[in-house]
Order: sequence, then C-alpha cells, then structure tokens
Amino acid sequence: MSESERRPDRRVLRTRKAIRSAFLQLLSRKELEKITVTEIAEAADVDRKTVYNYYEGVYAILDELENELAQEFETAIDNFDFSTRNVQEIFIELARILNRDIEVYGLLMKINGNTRLISKFVVYLKEKIGQVIGRVNEFSPEKIEVAAEYVTSGMYYAYRYWFNSERKQSLEEFTLDVSRLVMGGLPAYFFSL
Repeated sequence: MSESERRPDRRVLRTRKAIRSAFLQLLSRKELEKITVTEIAEAADVDRKTVYNYYEGVYAILDELENELAQEFETAIDNFDFSTRNVQEIFIELARILNRDIEVYGLLMKINGNTRLISKFVVYLKEKIGQVIGRVNEFSPEKIEVAAEYVTSGMYYAYRYWFNSERKQSLEEFTLDVSRLVMGGLPAYFFSL
C-alpha cells in the first residue's frame, strides 16, 4: 500500500473537523436533542448531504467523539502499572487527559449528566479498580465489586460537580482532592490540607 493510500485526504480531515467543531459549538448553546443535521451543516459551511456522507446523524458525531475520548482514557489506564507506581499518579494522568480536551469533556458532562462516554469511563474504571483491589487483598468478589462501585460512583459525581460548577479550583487541585478522598477517606481530605 502506498503512502498516499494510508494517509487520509486532508480535505476529508478538514471537513470532518469542521463538522465536529460545528456540533460542539451547537452543543455549547443547545440541548443535544434539539440539534439538527441542518444546523450542523450550516455551522460547518457544508451541505447536509456532506454531513451524511461522514455521519449517519447527530448521534453518530457524538459517538465518534465519545469513542475517541474513551479510547484515549483506556489507553492511559492500560499503560499504567498499578503494582509499581503510586496510585495517586493515575489521578494526575486523569487530570492531564481531561485538560487536553477540557471543553469537550465539559460539554459531554452537561448532556443530561449521563452520556455514554461517562458510562464507558465508569464501567472501565470500575473494572480496573476491582482488579487492583483484588490483587492487593484477597477479598470476596462481592466486597471488591462494592468497593469499586463506591469509588467510581463517587469519582463520577465529584467530577460531574466540578464540570458543572464555576470551577473555582483548578482541575489539578480538584483531582488531588478527589485522590485524597479515594485513597484516605474524609480524614485524609480534611486533615491533610
């Protein structure tokens, strides 16, 4: 296969980027359910037909964004060696990932608070936390599942709160607070300040 066959056409990349940017721009002003392909096409300065050449509809654009972000998150978690590194480092990595696309994550967190992206993150994180707890201690599967559910649910609602607040605290500071809560509970959170 030649290099030109492997490399995507720049026009295709530009068009996809314009469509996605238009979608995100609209999402910042409107509810997801009220966004139409016609509006996306107008904002991207392309025909409706062009949007449909790349995506089946509005939710297909959302799916693509969510899948890319979820893949990035999963790759970072998969590359993290929980057995040899300080677990707090995973929170630092989480903040780094979120900071790269903070506006996109913020918009997705505001979609009724329940995007499939968040569900994917929670399920994946719950699985990884369960694996870590299981490796460290010989707890029953039920106890591991309860602990993993507790940690991931708390993290989800904490980050959801931060994204929907005035963000008076930086993401890094907030992430440090969340890591203190997860790793040491309320005493570590309140008394380590």
